[in-house]
Amino acid sequence: MIGAAGSPGHTRLGLIVSKSVGNAVDRNRAKRRLRHTVRQAALQPGMDYVIIARKSVTQVSFDTLRGWVERALVETTDV
Repeated sequence: MIGAAGSPGHTRLGLIVSKSVGNAVDRNRAKRRLRHTVRQAALQPGMDYVIIARKSVTQVSFDTLRGWVERALVETTDV
């Protein structure tokens, strides 16, 4: 996950899910899972985030995925 300062007050999220993740069904599943996970995370207002998905996003449990996102958010805010 990459985070950078953006428009004041607005938080934006970009998802990059390439064909290496799988077919269209797998890519859409990865995007849905990531969006749902990010909705539950504490994103900072005024930040822009980009998540680059890998194939494992579709294969791990939701709790594991949530842990990855939360850990990435901590690392992003420390920078």
